Amino acid sequence: MNSILVKYNVEMDISGIQYVLIFIFVGFAGFVDSIAGGGGLITIPTYIALGLPSELILGTNKLVSTCGGSVAVFRYIRSGVIEFRIIMFGVIFGLVGASIGANLATHLDSKNMTYILIVIVPIIFILNHYRNRILDTDEVFIGTTALIVRCSLIGLIIGGYDGFFGPGTGTFLIVAMVLFMNMKMHKASASARLINFTSNISAFIVFFTKGLIAWEVASIAIIASITGNFIGSSFVVRENTKVIKSVFNFVLIGLLCKSVFDIIASK
Repeated sequence: MNSILVKYNVEMDISGIQYVLIFIFVGFAGFVDSIAGGGGLITIPTYIALGLPSELILGTNKLVSTCGGSVAVFRYIRSGVIEFRIIMFGVIFGLVGASIGANLATHLDSKNMTYILIVIVPIIFILNHYRNRILDTDEVFIGTTALIVRCSLIGLIIGGYDGFFGPGTGTFLIVAMVLFMNMKMHKASASARLINFTSNISAFIVFFTKGLIAWEVASIAIIASITGNFIGSSFVVRENTKVIKSVFNFVLIGLLCKSVFDIIASK
């Protein structure tokens, strides 16, 4: 067994089979995250089940998702799926929103957001199944200025949600871009990944400077996440809509189940 010594003098023993399980679950999370967001719905419970100290979970998760996400983002950029002249405004305002949301989280009770998710997620399901626009929409021309304004607002609002609460951020970005920017699903998926990636970097820096990362766990998890993101991004680049839809629905179901569980557990 390998021993992990962390900053808080917590010692963990992790067996070979646990490393294998980390690779499987984190790899699958990377696959999911690269397509529809929501990888944290898989990785966080994995780290908890592993017995990782609670103060190290978020930092380790941000490091892993940032490294894995870099692969998907690089492939999306190289393939030309992302329109930088528009999406960069979403990136910038997403960082602003995340900062505002994080500050609000120190003054408000974010637990109430769980109840809001119980309402929001079913609505997204309805849109997903009964409005072709959320699935295979043909891109309708929208002026550049209008797209920049819409992308900025999407980044600001959902970035604020990410900083304040977080679960499902990538998924909500995809939905917003398809609905309000008339993007095709694969382009929205790639663009959302870029916006989410930059916010992950800023969060990772904070955790890194405070030493809140379990490096030995992260070492195998990073390899797994890179592998999963590479495979998942291949489906997006190839515009495999069927796979994208399936993963998107999987994330929505997971988000809904998590919200229900959190409400029950808080009683």
